[in-house]
Formats: sequence, C-alpha cells, structure tokens
Amino acid sequence: MSHHLDVKLIYETLPALIIALIADTIAGYVMNRGINVFQAIPGLLMVIPALIDMRGNVYGAFIARLSSKLHLGEIKDIHDERVKIWTHTAIVLANIAAVIVGIIAGIIAWSSTGNAVYIIFIPAIILTTHLFTTSILSPLTAYIGVKTHEKGWNPDNVGVPLLSSAGDLVSVVFIILVGYLLLYLFHIPALLFILFFSVLTYVVLLWRKIFRTKEGRTVFLQSMPILLSVAFLELITGGMWEANKIAIILLLLPPILETLGNIGSVFSSRLSSFIYLGFIQPTFIPRGKYFLREILSIGALSAIMYSFVSIFVLIITWNIKAVFVVWLSVILSLLILLMLSYYLTIGSLKIKLDPDNVVVPVITTSADIIGTISIIFAYYLIF
Repeated sequence: MSHHLDVKLIYETLPALIIALIADTIAGYVMNRGINVFQAIPGLLMVIPALIDMRGNVYGAFIARLSSKLHLGEIKDIHDERVKIWTHTAIVLANIAAVIVGIIAGIIAWSSTGNAVYIIFIPAIILTTHLFTTSILSPLTAYIGVKTHEKGWNPDNVGVPLLSSAGDLVSVVFIILVGYLLLYLFHIPALLFILFFSVLTYVVLLWRKIFRTKEGRTVFLQSMPILLSVAFLELITGGMWEANKIAIILLLLPPILETLGNIGSVFSSRLSSFIYLGFIQPTFIPRGKYFLREILSIGALSAIMYSFVSIFVLIITWNIKAVFVVWLSVILSLLILLMLSYYLTIGSLKIKLDPDNVVVPVITTSADIIGTISIIFAYYLIF
C-alpha cells in the first residue's frame, strides 16, 4: 500500500457525511433564525448538545442491537415483539434522561434569574419536545433497521448516518417550536405543571410496561448510567453555548460539530481495525505508511466536507470572516481530536478494553466540547 489517499474510504464515507451535513446545516440555520427563543428562555440552549448527543447514543445503540439480531436471524420482521419492546425502551430512555437534564438546566436558570418557574418551565419544554421527537425517531429506527436489512444492506452502515441527520434536525426544530408555544404559558405555572406531569405520567407508565420484560429491563439498566454520564458532560458544552448566544456561532455549531464527531468516529473505528490486523503498531509515537495514509485520507475527507460548510456559511452570512472562523476552528479541533482518538485507542488496548466499545462515545462527546471551544475561540479572535 502506498502513501496515497485511501479512495475507498472517501468514496464510501462521503455520501453518509453529506446527508448528515445537509440536515445539520439546516439545523444550524434554524438555530440561527430562532435565536430569539434562546435569548428569551435562559438555560434552554444549554440542554441542546446533551439532547442531540443523547439521541445519537439511544438510537445508535438501538440500530446496533437490532442489526445484530437481524444478522443472526433471531429477528425476522418488524412485527417481532422485541422490536416493539426496544422501540418503547428507546422512548423511555430518551425521555427520562432528558427530563433529568432539563431539571438541572431549570435549577441553573432559577439561580441566575431568581425565578423558580424555570425549574418546571424548562423541563416542560424538554419533555414535551422529546415526546414528539421520540415518537418519530423510535419507530423510524425500527423501520430503517428492518427494511435496510431486507434489501441486503447493513443497517449499521446505513441507519446511523440517516438517524443522525434526521435526529439533529428534528430535535432543534421541535425545541424551538415548543419553546415559542410554551412562552405563552410562562405566567400560568398551573398549566405548566399540568402539561409537565401529564407527559411525565405517560413516560412512567411506558417505563413500567417495558420494565416488566427482561429485554426492556436489561437495556434500560445497562444504558441509563451511560446516557446520564454523557449528558452531564454535554452540559459543559451547553454551558458554553448558553454563554455565547451569537447568531453566527449558533449557525456554525451543528454542521461543524456533527461532521467533526462523524469523522473522528470513522477514524477511531478504522484505527482499531488496523491495529487488530497488525497494519498499525500501537506505539507511543505513531508511524508507518498505513497510519500516514489514514491521516492523509481523513484530512482530504475533512477538507471536502468543510469546503461545503464554508460555501453554506458564505451564502447565509456574506461574511468572509465567518469562513475563516470555520477553517481555524476545524484545524484546531481536528488535530486535537485525531491525537486523542489515537491515544485513547492504544490506551484502551493496553488495559484490555475493546476500543470499539470505549473510544467512539468518548470521541463524539469530546468533539462537541473541543469543537465548541475552538469555534468560540476562533470567533472572538477573528471578529
């Protein structure tokens, strides 16, 4: 193998990344245009990174679980009882984790404004939003997983990017719409309580239903600690978003962060495979033609994707400085993320952990934190 680019990597990965990018650029545009609702509701913007990342963790695990059973022939079609249980479990997981994050954001908003209504107001927005989004995404995940398998495709390859792109857009659109609607109830706490506890009651009843089954109970108990741990880390990202409610920054965050996370995940997954195959040695100083080829290929893939982002940003803002923010933040983030991915991979191998189980969730969360810091730094440096 030469030091030239891995064309197969770019050819196979590019379509999925472009689909996700289109959805995330729309999500960024919606956030940019909906900045008024975030300015009107302190603490609301803080929870968005956690909710978006939670969506990826819930539905990424759902599609992986479903794909494994389909490949093994244990599930034949969408009418299998386990598919129904996992669909309901995904709704419960996403909503319970979301309401906990919402309550924390509400308490923070209360402490900063002195208005205790936020303790119920923000969780009411989050829970109502999640009821809508999970009602769409959970059955959609089951449908995509089963139908792609029936067509001879691998659900792992097709389902995750499709759900990633759909999930970001749906989450952002619904949270802004629900935020606008519930602003009319802000001065009527009794109605907020009724709405919040009505939706919460439905989620609790659904939780009791799935918890009676072994499948649902196992998935819930194994998934919830991870979801909450990642969600709390994402609140750090959300805190930075909340402190920088600037239209251009909100425009840039979804497309840059989502693409950064996807590219980092691709790199870490391929890196662990190459180490297992013996093509790359897990040394402290990375070396060798395979590693160099991967770096060059990931660099080329990133250049293509962020060229699209730059064009989009320039069309929307007509400000060349915004394009410089894109490239400076991406260069800083990608260098740090690739190094982190490499050392996490070799570190997990040394302590006998499977990198595929450990590195990808850490990288996607790290991409949000590192990317957000880089975007904010680049914005204030250039503007």
